[in-house]
Parts: sequence; C-alpha cells; structure tokens
Amino acid sequence: MSATAASQAGCSAAPSAPGARLGTRKRWPLLGTLGSVMLATAAAFATVGGGVSVASASTHNWIATGWNIHLADQIDPATTRHFFNTPSSFGTGPTASSDPVTDGYAANAVLVFDSYAQFASDIHSGDIGRNYKWVLYDPEEWPQTPVAEQLSPVKYLTQFGQLAHAHGYKVIEAPGRDLGNVAGSASACPKQPGEDLNQWYVRCDIAGAAAAASDVYVLQDQVNTTNLAAYDSLFASARQQALAANPQAVVDAEVSTNYGTPSQMAAAAKSVKADGFYVSITHPAIGQAGQFFRMMRAAGY
Repeated sequence: MSATAASQAGCSAAPSAPGARLGTRKRWPLLGTLGSVMLATAAAFATVGGGVSVASASTHNWIATGWNIHLADQIDPATTRHFFNTPSSFGTGPTASSDPVTDGYAANAVLVFDSYAQFASDIHSGDIGRNYKWVLYDPEEWPQTPVAEQLSPVKYLTQFGQLAHAHGYKVIEAPGRDLGNVAGSASACPKQPGEDLNQWYVRCDIAGAAAAASDVYVLQDQVNTTNLAAYDSLFASARQQALAANPQAVVDAEVSTNYGTPSQMAAAAKSVKADGFYVSITHPAIGQAGQFFRMMRAAGY
C-alpha cells in the first residue's frame, strides 16, 4: 500500500535497508514504502484444493516486509516471533535474488510486483530466485503500475494470477482503492459521477477479480481505520464478493500506522471477520506498530 497521502490506500513495505525506495524492477514498493504484517499458525490452517490455505475461525494471518520484521525483532523479539516465526507467516522483500526474511524466522518469502508487465518479464528471463514460492501483485495509482494496468485492473489481476499459478507460485493480490481515481472514460470500469472510491471498488467487483485469481486477497481498507462503520462496511462487501468468486480464498484486511493510533488500529482489526491483516508501517512508526501487535497478542491473536 502506498506511503503517499495522495494514494490513501496503498500496500506498502519498508525497504530491505534504510533509505532504499522500492518501486520498479530495481525499486519495488513491496507494498510501498510502508511495512505490512500477516500472522498465521500452520497448525490452524487446512490445505484445500490447489494448495490454498484457509484459516480456521480462531486463526489470523499476517504479512510484513522482511525489513520491518527485522526492526520489530530488535524492539520486541518475543512478540515479533509470536507473529512471524511460523511457516505460514509472510515476509516481503524487493530483491528477486535474495531472501527478505532474516534473523532465522520461518516466514515465507514473498516477492512483490506493482506491474504485471514486470512480472511477466521476470518470469520470461528467469530472474526470480528459487527462495520465492509466493508473489504479490499490488497495482495502484502510482508510477510503478503502468497506466494500462491501472485502467484495466480486473484484466491484469486475472492475468497475473494465471501466469503465477502456471509457473507454480502461490499468489497474494492487493489492488488499491485509488485505482478508481484513474477510472475515467478510458477505464474498463469508469467511476460514476458522485461515486467515492469505496463505492467504485465494490461496483466494479475488484475484490472478486482479485480473489478469483489469488490464494490470499488483501483489502486495502486502512484509510477507513478511524471510521469503524466505513471500515466494516467496505470489508463486509469486499469479503462477500471475494468468497463468491473464490470460496477458498483467504480474505485479509489492512490497517496502517498512517491511519489512527495503535488502539484505533486494533479496534478496526477486531471489528471485522478477516482471515488476516496486512499492517502497513511507516519506518519511524515501528514502536507504534509494536504497541498494536502487543494489543492483538493480548486479545488472543
């Protein structure tokens, strides 16, 4: 999710080292410049057809950048390991040739793409390292995603998932709500007059397209964190669409240190029936994220 205020809805990930900006083939935002986090315990997951993992009613999954996992480990090792030292958690990273997960953690390495075209190119050239079994597609209203992909998100969400699965990868898809900002007359699903981004996202069934093509779908709902009614409403609609398109999909919500206090983030997370959470973390806000994780752990997550 994007770190920029203009996006207001992007997947984000901290770089693999301080100062690095992720974006294109050499600067992917692995879900942006913010971090993200998804917890899961392997014992609580049931594997279903196609290798898709579905969380039980008592389990939640989490994703974070490998760099943010490392930073969190330095601050609170016990809590960080609770969420990420498991083979069903995820650590994202920007470099195709190296593992983003460090410190001996058991989390799965996830390589993030903001561009289907770049993913297709890397598949063709064989640039993706063997350590990656998961890939993530994060199209948003930003330069890293080609305009053609921004204008036709359903088409490229579908193509990304098909290509990834054909090459043996598991898939996470997290399309941004802000794609509605570019949904003009040239868009495959134009934004209607007076329609807000939540309404556009639901009417164009972005969640259904993403879930149909992926194993894990992430709703970038973080901009609504401090408005529980809006947060819950968008998630409920997106979850319904996602499961209608793919009953086996894992459906996650997002919170962010850019939106709300740790208590507000925790309240939003606990208010929805999500399988997991994508927690975006701006680099200086590791301490704030740590408070959120401690609250969630204390609540039994």
